[in-house]
Amino acid sequence: MTVDQLRRKAQEHLASCRVPEEAANAELILAYVLECRRPELRLNGARPLTGRQEHQAWHLVLERSRRIPLAYVLGSQEFMGLDIKVSPSVLIPRPETEELVAAAVDLVRRAPAVGRAAQVLDIGTGSGCVSVALAHLLPEAQIVATDISPAALALAEENARRHQLGRRIRIMKADLFHPGKRTSGWADVAVSNPPYIPTKELARLEPEVLREPRLALDGGPDGLAAIRAIVAEAPADLRPGGWLLLEIGHGQGPAVRQFLAKAGYTDIDVRKDAQGVPRIASARRPGAP
Repeated sequence: MTVDQLRRKAQEHLASCRVPEEAANAELILAYVLECRRPELRLNGARPLTGRQEHQAWHLVLERSRRIPLAYVLGSQEFMGLDIKVSPSVLIPRPETEELVAAAVDLVRRAPAVGRAAQVLDIGTGSGCVSVALAHLLPEAQIVATDISPAALALAEENARRHQLGRRIRIMKADLFHPGKRTSGWADVAVSNPPYIPTKELARLEPEVLREPRLALDGGPDGLAAIRAIVAEAPADLRPGGWLLLEIGHGQGPAVRQFLAKAGYTDIDVRKDAQGVPRIASARRPGAP
């Protein structure tokens, strides 16, 4: 079977299983198997596949046809130009979270009181994508990445090592809702992409999203449980004048502003993402920087 023949067969099968963007998925699977870029597939459409390549590609197509997310099928997801290893134990990195990273980097580079040697806390690190991207973009920053899931922590540590950033990213187990003893007032910046989907809305999500860990999706009855906890707990870790940045859900901006103001934060802002949705909340802990 040639590249073009398998590509068409894969596309037709994925479409029959109602997989979104079936053409792109078929091409990405073939590009992964052939270790090439998608444009090269068209240029080499008449190339015959080996039996091993055909078997591997079709196995991955069948996995994807079960509505397993493509990132889980391939084992990785690009994030801020970096290849991040993922598994069903962690949330798949998304473009919205790239904007959280970009906002944090911009803040660190602009704030003279923080500087490039920032001390950063990543709350609920999951795959470690945020920590790895921040360490990559801020070469002098030191980062502590926390999560409650041992599987997520192991994967975050692996991603840090894969990108040769293990010495600047410290991985720690921590329970947001039952915080233990910790050094107070050390972080210049705290970032988090917490679970923020209301529980009742989970059942309406796409099958692929429902394959992701519920712990990383379910934000409680109103979607704000984790955000409330972070707003309440972050001041214990932030230096006076330190910044908190949160990725938030659709329509949550007013409530998050209220939480931050009630907790005494200043310079509160909610910026829109590329889709025009208020997505990144930022605020400062009171006190001199």
